Amino acid sequence: MLLGTLIVASSCKFNEITIPETAPAVVVHAVLNSSVLTQVVLVERTLTGAQPVADSAFSPGDPIRSDGGIPVSGASVAIIDSAGTESAGIEDRIPDGHGDSRGTGVYRVNFMAPLRPGGRYSLRVRTPQGETVTGETRVPQPLTTSTGALTRAFNRDHDTLSIEWNATPLSRAYAVRVESPFGPYFLFSDSTHLRLVGDARNLFANNLEHLFIPGFRQDVLVAAVDSNFYDYYRTNNDPFTGAGLINRLTGGIGVFAALSPLTSGTLAVTADQTDPVEGRFRASPATNDPARVSQMNVYVESKSTRADLPDVLSGRYVNAGNTAIANGIVGEMTGSRVTLVLVSNQLAHDTLDVFAGDLSSDGRTLTGTFRSQGNITFTYVKQ
Repeated sequence: MLLGTLIVASSCKFNEITIPETAPAVVVHAVLNSSVLTQVVLVERTLTGAQPVADSAFSPGDPIRSDGGIPVSGASVAIIDSAGTESAGIEDRIPDGHGDSRGTGVYRVNFMAPLRPGGRYSLRVRTPQGETVTGETRVPQPLTTSTGALTRAFNRDHDTLSIEWNATPLSRAYAVRVESPFGPYFLFSDSTHLRLVGDARNLFANNLEHLFIPGFRQDVLVAAVDSNFYDYYRTNNDPFTGAGLINRLTGGIGVFAALSPLTSGTLAVTADQTDPVEGRFRASPATNDPARVSQMNVYVESKSTRADLPDVLSGRYVNAGNTAIANGIVGEMTGSRVTLVLVSNQLAHDTLDVFAGDLSSDGRTLTGTFRSQGNITFTYVKQ
């Protein structure tokens, strides 16, 4: 009984502990890319709990606020080359029509000429509150580059992605990134070659989904990176102590680094289509309505290993108004019941609409409704 009393008393006492409020620090993220003229610098503050954080979907046009960050607006941002020439950053701050601005804390630095390979650059950020953050980096110096060399059709049932690149002076490591609808596959390598089989799993996805998803267009990039990039992104921040990150900025937290793309491209991923639900389905009757889905190309992404679980589907679709742009499909099938989630930006969680319907017994017709269209029935016939 005494032991129980002590435990309760200790618990009550522990619950009364007040954690002191910490002072917010300036956080800067900037990675110089030698292949572009416009460099981006993100400036925000650490989260201390003193300010409310909005919970919203991520938006590339407002990357700090939409990701739960606190942007620093009105800062003076400059990137300085080794000759002392300063290039100033201009903040986005695009009015959103609701009395606020998108892109706050996002500063774009425009250069008249490409970054010099092997060149040294400095960063200086001054906030309206008088804080100053500085950093330095050196751009890797690739001997050759091959932009777009990896662009091709990729049948994951038969193909292997084999990449080779030349060693790069002034680089610390090589970063390999493959975009995936379930999150990027990203790793560092000290080698100059990599092979990824078609049925590889994405080790960095929450549920170890396949890396290559039929119907999607997946960007691939190999880049030489400096020590700042390598050290920052290979370490993690401890949420309780704040320790763990290798931070080389003075006056703030974050990274000022540089990379040089070595080879890149886009894989148009396909697979063999042998199941009844697989194939290209076109709207019947044909439609010219730009808001209508005119065709869907469906694949069985993964067959179920259990009778009580659905097959996983993937694919792509185009609207009648813009047949040049194909967005992705993820979905599932149980019996003849088919659910297809139409996504944007090649991301599985960026839902635009949902089609729910049935596959005919001969596998030739999909009939169902779109969530955005109410109870209107649409028919798609396999070509």
